[in-house]
Amino acid sequence: MSDVQEPVSDKIFTMLTRDEGVQRMPYDDATGVPVRAPKGFLTIGVGHNLDSKPLSNAVIYQILSEDVAVATATAKDVVGIEVWDGLTENRKLALINLAFSMKPQSLRSFKKMLSAIRRSDWPAAGQELRESLWAKQVDPKCQPNQGRDDRVINLLEKDQYDY
Repeated sequence: MSDVQEPVSDKIFTMLTRDEGVQRMPYDDATGVPVRAPKGFLTIGVGHNLDSKPLSNAVIYQILSEDVAVATATAKDVVGIEVWDGLTENRKLALINLAFSMKPQSLRSFKKMLSAIRRSDWPAAGQELRESLWAKQVDPKCQPNQGRDDRVINLLEKDQYDY
C-alpha cells in the first residue's frame, strides 16, 4: 500500500465517528475508561505527550484516513475485486465498517454472509450479520433499530444509509 491516502469520504467519516466515537486520549475499548500511564506520561510517536497535548482533529482525521484505507483494502480482498466492483456505495460502506472494527480473519469467518453477498442475496447477508456475535457485541442491549448493528445491516441488506 502506498503512503498516499485518498481522503475519507464524508459518509465514511460520519459513519465511523458515530459508531466508534471520537476520543483524544487512549481508552479501553471494552469499558470506555481512559488509559493512563502507570508511571510518567502517556506518549506516542516521537515524544508526543498525550497527557499535555491530546490528539488534534487533524491528527485524528489522518489516523482515520489511514485506518479506512486499510479497512477498504481488507474488505476488497475478502469479497474479491470482481464482487467489490459490483457493489453499491452503501454495501461497500457496510463492509468497510465491518473490516474497520475487526481483524481480517474475523471478517473472513463470516462465510455464510460472504457467500450471500457473492450471490447478491441481500436478505440472507443481512440475516447472517443480524445473527452474528458481532451484532450482539456492538449492540449488547439488542435494541431494535437503534444500534450500529442495525445501521450496518441496513447498509448491506436494504442498501440504505441511516447515519
